[in-house]
Amino acid sequence: MKPVWPILICLSLTVFLIPQKSGGQTISGVINSYYEPTAIIYYGTHNSQSYSGITLQSIAGLASGDRVLIIQMKGASITSTDNSSFGNITSIGNAGKYEFSSICGFLNNTIVLSNHLLHTYDVSSVQVVRVPVYTNVTVTGTLRAGEWDPATETGGVIALEATGTVTLNAAISADSAGFKGGGLFVNTTDRCGEETAYYYSLAQSSGSNLGGSPKGEGIAYYISSREYGRGKQSNGGGGANVDNTGGGGGSNYGTGGNGGQKSNSFWCSANTVGLGGVALNSYGYPASVTATSTANKIFLGGGGGSGEMNNIYDVATGIGEGTPGGDGGGIVFIKAATLTGNGYTISANGAQGVNPVLPVKTEAAGDGGGGGGAGGVVILNVSNFSGNLSVQASGANGSNAGFQNACPGPGGGGGGGVIWSSGSLPGTVTTNVTGGASGIIKNAPSHNPPCEGSANGAVAGSNGLIQSGYVAPQGNISINCSILPLDLLKQFTGKRNNQLIQLNWSLINAEQVKKVVLEKKTGNGAFISVTEQQLPVENGFYVDEINAAPVTYRLLLFASDGAVQYSKHLFFDAAKNASFNLYPNPVSDKVTVQLPVNTKGKTIIAITDVNGKQLLQQEILIQPSQTILELSLKQLPVGIYQIRLVNNGQQFIAKLIRQ
Repeated sequence: MKPVWPILICLSLTVFLIPQKSGGQTISGVINSYYEPTAIIYYGTHNSQSYSGITLQSIAGLASGDRVLIIQMKGASITSTDNSSFGNITSIGNAGKYEFSSICGFLNNTIVLSNHLLHTYDVSSVQVVRVPVYTNVTVTGTLRAGEWDPATETGGVIALEATGTVTLNAAISADSAGFKGGGLFVNTTDRCGEETAYYYSLAQSSGSNLGGSPKGEGIAYYISSREYGRGKQSNGGGGANVDNTGGGGGSNYGTGGNGGQKSNSFWCSANTVGLGGVALNSYGYPASVTATSTANKIFLGGGGGSGEMNNIYDVATGIGEGTPGGDGGGIVFIKAATLTGNGYTISANGAQGVNPVLPVKTEAAGDGGGGGGAGGVVILNVSNFSGNLSVQASGANGSNAGFQNACPGPGGGGGGGVIWSSGSLPGTVTTNVTGGASGIIKNAPSHNPPCEGSANGAVAGSNGLIQSGYVAPQGNISINCSILPLDLLKQFTGKRNNQLIQLNWSLINAEQVKKVVLEKKTGNGAFISVTEQQLPVENGFYVDEINAAPVTYRLLLFASDGAVQYSKHLFFDAAKNASFNLYPNPVSDKVTVQLPVNTKGKTIIAITDVNGKQLLQQEILIQPSQTILELSLKQLPVGIYQIRLVNNGQQFIAKLIRQ
């Protein structure tokens, strides 16, 4: 065997350090968390200092320093009289108000904000959205909004911030994440003739020759016993009345289109169509705003009204031959220094209603078609754009209406939404906020009157708005975070040792702590409790095994006065740090070592053969910005080796084949 020492000399002379920028985090799916408030504190007092806070049903997943969005989706008032004005907005109320803030700390389940609230809100109508903040981040799978839940009034929003670059390697979509369309509703009684009211109750709509279909959801709450019928529901489209007429389109900035009528020379005719939602262009989206503008309001896209149906298509399910209203588009906020599009799309489009039993699920087959959902909102608070990007907030088309034995009414188109940017958009960014087209009648035989391809009175939605000059709203009166309970945590540290992670913490005022809880999050999952420390002791530790997925740890400290304090997060990218990559591998003469994340300072490199005999041990200095190095292996015989790195007490091992 060749002597070991010459190999040591050769390798020590051929180690090259090559700087390389480290990559950012990758994200996909739903990245936001949504919270229901139970109380809003505008000017509370703690330790003789004023603060604003929001009490939540749960604070799980939140930590001090987190960025949050406070936004109210509903709260407008509407006309309730039985005429064409039903659903007109009489007061916008607090609907559409929103602002950004950060969490200063916690008082039990109350998040204390870093500034006083800019707006007043209705506690039953507002939600708090956690906004993740990154340095550089890449979207690797479609980023989606959490589904809008009308019961809890949460969801429907995508919001993220990056101090550096957001790179799209997949789409960002809040399509159909807005207000819900009027649902499928079938009345099997024999109905003929017009029913002209603008609202009905469920009981009335279920009776013979009475009623209408469900209205689409909007910024005003449904009025009890008036949830059905052709009258609009603020920006929700009206549900079609008897017989087989089309539902109205939802609205946002652009008006929703009216549904189409039913016409027939030898059977029933009806012009009691669902009316399109009210345009919201005079209630928000001002051309000029500041951080404290009270007029800066935004809205989810309105849901389309359901088409009227009284024929059963599928006996087993009882589902009819019409289509429901489509859901509106949600809301997207992106704040970044640079947004790299790579040809992908950011969208908040409305959707068409879907009837799962029909041959073409978005086309009625003998009954009325549903109205299209309105476009939502895309806000781009971005300084620089790179690459091609498509941005969309369009209204959906109204549903087509297939012929049965008459000319049924197609659905009205959804109104266009809003694209709002902080600066002018470059030519590489294309935009679309068009209103949806009306539906048409399809598959009609020779008929009098002829109706194939006709909208039969259905109307397209009007276009939305594209504008610049966006400024994010935020209260301008800061809060002194020192008013919160005395900091209870002295330190919280973590260290990797081979295949283990050791966490250590110590308290400043242990006698003031009732309980310490350590929580762990794997990947993008939720935090779960892994251990509790019940007694007021000053120090604690926990040892965990390294997982294949990244893990995050945090502490919850429960003080004797009832306050809850969160620690900073400790992140371990186990998939990268448990080992390291070599390439090429197998190798001939020179191999590149991809250093584990956070490797810096004095580092030992050692090479052993298959028998465990050490052929090299050398200490080198890794600079903070360096992530790879190269090793020359010319004097190593062909064979299998193990390369070991030791840095800051952590050991990393990789297998190498020289051929």
